[in-house]
Amino acid sequence: MKTSNHSPTALLRAHGLRVTPQRLAVAEYVLRKPMHVTARIVHEKIRESYPAISMNTVYLTLGQFERCGLLNRFEVHGNIVFDSNTSPHDHACCNRCGAIIDLDSPRSEPSEQAAPLPEQLRQWQIKAERRIWMGLCPACNAESVL
Repeated sequence: MKTSNHSPTALLRAHGLRVTPQRLAVAEYVLRKPMHVTARIVHEKIRESYPAISMNTVYLTLGQFERCGLLNRFEVHGNIVFDSNTSPHDHACCNRCGAIIDLDSPRSEPSEQAAPLPEQLRQWQIKAERRIWMGLCPACNAESVL
C-alpha cells in the first residue's frame, strides 16, 4: 500500500489536494490501514467528530482520493466499495455476511495477465484487471452446514 509511510496531511498535499478538516478526517480514517469501505460507512464514522459533514462531501472526497490513486473502487452487490490497498490484488466477497478480503494476485504488475486475454480484447491496451471471487466465507459456510 502506498500510504503506509506518509501522514494524511503530507499525502493530501503531495497529491495536490487542499487540506481541509473534512478531507483530513476522511483521509485519517480510510488511509491509515488497508480497508474496504463504502461512503456510508465513512460518513457514519466521520460524523462522530464532524456532525455537519454531508454524505455528498464524503462521497466527493473518496472520489478525489480515487482519482489521485490513493484508493481503488469496485462494486459488490450494487455497492461502491473503496479500497485503500492500491497494490495489484484480487478480492473475495462473502455473499451472506458481506465480508471482503484481499487476495494475493498471481500477477505482479497490472499489465501481466493471469489468464489469456479474451479475443475481443486483443486490440485493446489493458491498464487494469479486477477480479472478485464470490461465495461463502468459512464462518458462513460452517453455519450453512449446521
